[in-house]
Amino acid sequence: MANDKQKTYWSEVAGPKWLSLEGAMEARLAPVSTAVIAAAGLKPGQRVLDIGCGAGRTSQEAAQAVGETGYVLGIDIAPPMIEAARTHAAAEAQPGMAPVEFALADAQTERFTPPFDMLISRFGVMFFEDPVAAFANLRVSVTPGGRLAFAAWAPLAANPHWEIPLRLVEALVGPGAPRVPHAPGPLAFDDANYVRGLLEAAGWRGAEIRVEPVFLHGASLDDEARVACFMGPAGALLDEKKANDATRDAAREAVRGALPGFATVLPDGSLRLPAAIHLITASAP
Repeated sequence: MANDKQKTYWSEVAGPKWLSLEGAMEARLAPVSTAVIAAAGLKPGQRVLDIGCGAGRTSQEAAQAVGETGYVLGIDIAPPMIEAARTHAAAEAQPGMAPVEFALADAQTERFTPPFDMLISRFGVMFFEDPVAAFANLRVSVTPGGRLAFAAWAPLAANPHWEIPLRLVEALVGPGAPRVPHAPGPLAFDDANYVRGLLEAAGWRGAEIRVEPVFLHGASLDDEARVACFMGPAGALLDEKKANDATRDAAREAVRGALPGFATVLPDGSLRLPAAIHLITASAP
């Protein structure tokens, strides 16, 4: 595969982390899936490719949207994620849904035939080692006039659920290694002009990139503090610094204390976390 580093990372580190929190992560990102499906404007009978499908939740939503005459293929480079997606799909199939299949594949190099009408992705396209090559390859995997719709994180400053925990962790362990701009990772597409340029270089046309406010779901103050210090930039920094248990406990306590300052605590104890994504659409010639 062209993205061997990411395959290893998602197979051995990020994927197992994600799956250990899966219920929390899928509930957390449900509004993002909804935004991607709405931007795609899926129609009955369409063939849909879900790139970086993870545990397959967005693939299943697409299958509901295109109906039983459509078809959805979810692809991912991490075997644990594909296994989880297949398990969920088998357990949660409903009448009227399109057939959903999942395959281990690298979107940067794999050719898909017959071609698809629509490409979608919820945070699955930010990890390409060579994004221009990847999007050029994907362009020839869609029908003429086919479209893509995907979500990527907007800048860190627009996402306090990440930025504030990161600053609190930095106060405990110090800053991490300097970030390489546009390196594969969650914030690779935080610059709209950069994304527009790479899509144009890959042969896509009419790229539209808009900032979409969303509210993520947190199960509780304790759960959100745990997630924030396990996944995302704060969790990555704690791992980079090889933080011990005491430091991780202090980080969770600091994040828990800060959450009411920027998140809304609902009567049932769950949280609404303000966030922002880039919602990106484009068409093949």
